[in-house]
Amino acid sequence: MRIRASRPVSLLAGVALAGAGLAAVSGCGGQQAAVGGTDVLADRARQVAEAWDGSTAAAAWRVGYHPMGETVRLPRGGLRSPADMQAYKDQSFVLRGRLPVTWPKDSQVTWAAGMPLTRPLMGVDESYKTLAGTAVSGKPHLTVTGAKLGEMRVATSRGPATVPAWLFTLDGYATPLKQAAAIPSAPLGHPSVRPATSPALRSTGSSRSPQTAAR
Repeated sequence: MRIRASRPVSLLAGVALAGAGLAAVSGCGGQQAAVGGTDVLADRARQVAEAWDGSTAAAAWRVGYHPMGETVRLPRGGLRSPADMQAYKDQSFVLRGRLPVTWPKDSQVTWAAGMPLTRPLMGVDESYKTLAGTAVSGKPHLTVTGAKLGEMRVATSRGPATVPAWLFTLDGYATPLKQAAAIPSAPLGHPSVRPATSPALRSTGSSRSPQTAAR
């Protein structure tokens, strides 16, 4: 199923910020601000949505590589025991093999529709370090016996993508643990939105400006 994400999480964050501004207004305007709060928040949400459409952030969202789902996939069928699951949660890994010493600098992220995107790769050592903490003696751990470069599917802002991934072989498992290796595009910015003006604030005759109240 293709994921539709023309107005992403960053848009919701903008609406949340609007809510924070409304809360500040409510603190000054009392019950009158609370009564008008629904209209203010709805108006703020509309402003954020309009600012998003056609913004540089929206353009970047449509052409970049922005993962929206899990970038780590466990071996097929999942981990085999509660001890292994606990070890994974605790990042308790032990390396008992050799990791690759060379790999391509870049690789491509591909979608079913649209042009592929070339992205730099995370090195296998760095990838392993993001998975593994420090194994504690006597505690459950997962043993990595090797790794190779492969691929996996990841949900992104442009729909499901095939991305390069490090495939870590785990002792006792027939299929690898996968971690996406393509480095995501730069984080998205937020569109510029005018500060919210509360009708409730105006009705109280407050001397504070809308810009100050929205802070």
